[in-house]
Amino acid sequence: MIRILFRILSEFPRWERPAQVGCVTAVVMLVVSVLFAALGPDNIRQPAIAAVMGLVIVAQIIVMWANRGMVTEYTIAQRHFRDGEFEMACTVLEEFHANDNADVLSLTLLGNAYRQLARLEEGEVVLLQALELDPKHYFPLYGLGRTLMAQGRYEEAASTIQSAIDNGAAGNINFDVGEAYYRLGDKQKAIELLQTASQHVQYEAHRALMTTYLLHVLGEGDFPSSELIQAGLPYWQVQAELFDDTEYGQALADDVKALSE
Repeated sequence: MIRILFRILSEFPRWERPAQVGCVTAVVMLVVSVLFAALGPDNIRQPAIAAVMGLVIVAQIIVMWANRGMVTEYTIAQRHFRDGEFEMACTVLEEFHANDNADVLSLTLLGNAYRQLARLEEGEVVLLQALELDPKHYFPLYGLGRTLMAQGRYEEAASTIQSAIDNGAAGNINFDVGEAYYRLGDKQKAIELLQTASQHVQYEAHRALMTTYLLHVLGEGDFPSSELIQAGLPYWQVQAELFDDTEYGQALADDVKALSE
């Protein structure tokens, strides 16, 4: 609540003049009404209470109207990213950064969008810039780790994603480290991490599928069910096609083929 209040106060000087005047007027009238409701004679208190309730609503409406343009470039880019519109996300963020507005989150989102366009080298550069601003932020650490994975740099990917876990990333990220060790051929570490991940990925079909499949290949479980394959395979098909010119993409293509047979 306090953070929201500070955000409103920080944006107040940027409001349009009518909104500023209306908000100040509403606040002054609200204070007066509260005083009458608390200290006024009995015949005034009831109308004053009603006035307080009405003025609170009016003040909220003014604040919402004044802040109608407070959708940030980051939020817009996030929406494009979630909708799979990665080119649009990049365009928004590149223009945002051109005005020296770069921060950890926006740089990370841009780096991740580059990865979804197979622009891996550009993504790596941007994610490293994010880590220069905050070397222990798990968001860019994970993004960089996935970018390194896509490049086939599995050892670097494993250590970078492990750093993301060490700095607060969720338990499902153990899958990504386990996958990196699997690609490296380190069976013991892969099994350990994938078994840990299996406790956290139940609601993520793509991770649940690949966790189950890799453990099966490593001799630690059954082949994935047809239902799980149907739910999770489309993600990996896209990834295999996206990175088809890298070692990782080619390895994924083999996994997709095995899961499709």
